[in-house]
Amino acid sequence: MRRLRRLFVSVALALVVAPLVANAPLFDPDEGLHAAIAQEMVLRGDYVTPTFLGEPFLDKPILFFWAEAASLRVLGDREAAVRLPPLLFGVLGMLGVAALGRALFDDTTGLFAGVVYGTMLLPMGVSEVAVHDVAVVPFMCAACALLVGEFRLKAEATDSELVVSAFRRNSALPRNLLAAVIAGVALGLSILTKGLVGVVFAGILGVCLAVQTPKAIGRLTIFFAVAGLVAIAVATPWYVAMERAHPGYLHYYFVERHLQGYLTATQRHAGRGWWYYIPIVIGGTLPWTGYLAGAARTALGDRTRIVVWAWFLAGLVFLSAGESKLVTYVLPLFPALAILAGERVGAAGFSGRIAYAIFAVTLVALPIGALAAVAIKFGPVRSQEWAIVSFISASIAAVAVRARPWLAAPFHGTAGFLLFPVVTALPVMALCGLMVVAPLAARSMSARDLATALNAAGTLPPHVSVLDERIGSIVFYLAPPLRAEAAPGRIDATTIAEAVSRIRSGPADAVLAVRDTQAARFARLFATPPAAASHAGTFTIYRLGALRQALQGP
Repeated sequence: MRRLRRLFVSVALALVVAPLVANAPLFDPDEGLHAAIAQEMVLRGDYVTPTFLGEPFLDKPILFFWAEAASLRVLGDREAAVRLPPLLFGVLGMLGVAALGRALFDDTTGLFAGVVYGTMLLPMGVSEVAVHDVAVVPFMCAACALLVGEFRLKAEATDSELVVSAFRRNSALPRNLLAAVIAGVALGLSILTKGLVGVVFAGILGVCLAVQTPKAIGRLTIFFAVAGLVAIAVATPWYVAMERAHPGYLHYYFVERHLQGYLTATQRHAGRGWWYYIPIVIGGTLPWTGYLAGAARTALGDRTRIVVWAWFLAGLVFLSAGESKLVTYVLPLFPALAILAGERVGAAGFSGRIAYAIFAVTLVALPIGALAAVAIKFGPVRSQEWAIVSFISASIAAVAVRARPWLAAPFHGTAGFLLFPVVTALPVMALCGLMVVAPLAARSMSARDLATALNAAGTLPPHVSVLDERIGSIVFYLAPPLRAEAAPGRIDATTIAEAVSRIRSGPADAVLAVRDTQAARFARLFATPPAAASHAGTFTIYRLGALRQALQGP
């Protein structure tokens, strides 16, 4: 157990340190927007209403923005300050999954489950960017772990009246009440993070447990009632403050965003098929997908495994039935999958050639595949990056091949001794490879260079438009004097049609920034190429006067 705890700590540290060392620019669309909102919270001193360029941002609750704002106040306006909160929430997610895995199975399963969760592709990727979804998992898992502990105690207590009477004589009820209160606090914090999703998934697990042991339904209901009341008490003050500041907010967020967004195609993420999450789950659980397949084969041999599989499947059906779908919405399914894979690895080690092959090949292919994707999408990559990433992938392959004979046995003895460094080394090496790739991808998914060019001018132009791009990272990177000038009427994103209208009527010294990936489409508007004012990274900056002249022709 000591070695396993060291493995857990090593993976957690690597997952935090590597992205901070990579120091990639903030990614658009979401990371830059969330960073700019938290930055504005600090600048305005308003910790009730999240705003972007002075306009209320009502689509997300407040807790994640509080965490971002606190980090920015302490560390300043830098990428590390923006990324530290989601990375820490990712580690807290590992701890939450470990606690839930321990409550369901045992200590070994819990620790392995935490490692598996932290190194699955989707949870690992989401924890490296500033998005709210990563913060839901630790609160949800904490509440679920307390729920499972309560279920087990009460299920045992209902087996005989003797146990029940002993349970009462020993004054255990206050301790169980305390567990319900703590679970309620966790659920309340999840409501402040991402609305009702954490409550829904905790409720689904409660239903699965109740179906397994109907005798516990009554007392589990009491547990949920107490936890629910506490959750409402924790979350209500901020929501009431928002309703007072912005009448109609509660209807917008809980009815329009939650209920109508789930039942109708009114949100921008609607229109995706019922199968949308299936490939995301399969790909997002890599490199552990093979061990999940092994866990599925042994599911019927254990009632607890059946409960965890039922929790996952019911959650998948719930999400798939909704009209609004997005990749990150599926993250609450991954604790169940990590626990199932962790239990399988803890019980059988790395035995299973196909499962180990999937594990090793995924980690070998991950760095070089990510670099290839960047080259295909954003243009050529320097030979130095290819050499570094190829060396990392080759090193992962060498370690995986040499370790395979020792890992064929279940987790004990020599195999167990070698399992720890291998489980640590291979994902960490793959993570290092990804951190080489991340800054290259960020160059074409961030507007830091554009903001730097605007800062160099010393003042903000009369109007700044960016063609078909979110403007969150531009605003975040603006120097304080320019940031003070920024407003919805001074800087915005624009479509081709809006850009043409603005070119014809806008101030001559206003600017339009066009990303290289949009350059060919933009150039088709003109008979002759317009003269560029300057270049900023992957952006070309045009003055509207020059564009108007080119649009009118000779």
